[in-house]
Amino acid sequence: MQKDTLLLRQVHPSFIQADKISSQVFSITYQVFKPTPKDNNKLSVYNGEKYSPQESHTHFTNIDKGYKSHGVVAVTVQECNNEVLNCEENNIPFDGHSFIDFEPLSINQIEKKAKKLKNYAMGRGWLYKQTNEN
Repeated sequence: MQKDTLLLRQVHPSFIQADKISSQVFSITYQVFKPTPKDNNKLSVYNGEKYSPQESHTHFTNIDKGYKSHGVVAVTVQECNNEVLNCEENNIPFDGHSFIDFEPLSINQIEKKAKKLKNYAMGRGWLYKQTNEN
């Protein structure tokens, strides 16, 4: 992946909060970029060289009907590098699956870096937003 490759992240509806800034109807919480214990500190993303934002959303919501996504935001490989986070494409469980590695970090460091990634993503804005909830 190149430094400017977009790493596409699905946004679960529970990670959206109303935003008082009139130019944006929604803002995401930093938890979009915070891995959970089941992730083993590796945050799943789609490789933007292989999927468009809309394609990643369609793929994600069709894997399992229980998977929900309000839309897609992204950070670049370079933005992850700026935060000393490694990115890797592992193609497991599908071609184009990648992850952002938070492995060596403490919970406090993970939260700080997740907030920075959220800020990068919101600076870029929504890359895809579905009109009806999945």
